[in-house]
Amino acid sequence: MEKLLIVTNPVADLRRKPIDAAPDYTHDELQETQVLYNEMLIYRDENEGWYYVEAIEQKKFTRNNIWQGYPGWVRKRSVIFIDKPPEYNIVVKNKAARILSYPRKGGEPLLIVSAGTRFKVKEKALPHNRYFCVELTDGKDGWIMKGDVNRMSGRSSKKRCRENIVNMARLFLGVPYLWGGRSMEIPELRFGVRGSGFGVNSKLNTQNSTLPQILTGIDCSGLTNLVYRVNNIDIPRDAHEQWMVAKKMPSERLEPGDLIFVSAEGEIDSINHVMMYLDGEQFIEASEIGGVVRINTFKEKFGVNMSKLTRQDFIIDKRKIYFGRVI
Repeated sequence: MEKLLIVTNPVADLRRKPIDAAPDYTHDELQETQVLYNEMLIYRDENEGWYYVEAIEQKKFTRNNIWQGYPGWVRKRSVIFIDKPPEYNIVVKNKAARILSYPRKGGEPLLIVSAGTRFKVKEKALPHNRYFCVELTDGKDGWIMKGDVNRMSGRSSKKRCRENIVNMARLFLGVPYLWGGRSMEIPELRFGVRGSGFGVNSKLNTQNSTLPQILTGIDCSGLTNLVYRVNNIDIPRDAHEQWMVAKKMPSERLEPGDLIFVSAEGEIDSINHVMMYLDGEQFIEASEIGGVVRINTFKEKFGVNMSKLTRQDFIIDKRKIYFGRVI
């Protein structure tokens, strides 16, 4: 029987080797992805301070032609073992959400979580018109504002879903690019702390400043993965796998929220970048070390507009551009 873990920190790094990430926004080949509070992991192995796991909420297609959870090493202090898979029914839709000890403004903040974080509402708890009572990983109750989350039941119309996806993507504008990043930028999460979360006040952060920092930020496929997750659509973690599951389509049929894929140079069947279409010639993307999420155009990025790219069969600088839909 597989052993399960759950993430207890708002954001935790998943590493290719059991080595902590550098404390700055650099190209870190050991950074695989990030996992969010309450994400479920499958235990595979361990050493003194790390567990080797599969992040099963982030699908990856392996060389053995099977889908599995994203593999990597996570710090033991960032997770705990659980007996059964969690059942979630809400997901954070704003940049961040504060989990409070009491359902009122000014209540003690227990932790801050990123967009895309999922929780289970305790339906039998005393109802409140502005807050949901949610289960926390340490067994305590917390309170989250209803306006910070989406219900995970049901699905809106395709048109409304596309509007929500685009609006969610725009919330990431200005967020730093982080190789392997999969979190909203939240300055309060820069320092790790003991227990179930990160400090949300300067005193606690100062006390724990000797612990490794966790950078928050996003890469190209992390952006699309989280934006769709917030809207109750699960897609794989990496750009190539997102391309694999997307329905291929011509450029003239693009609608807001569709995806634009770019191949590696000289390898037109290998996708290494993904962007989200907005309208006209505009798209939103997270690209380039040292950059931020921004709105771009085909002319600005590739030097030519879409009409010329069409005549070139969307091949430029030995790269191929594809279009796909997952809604």
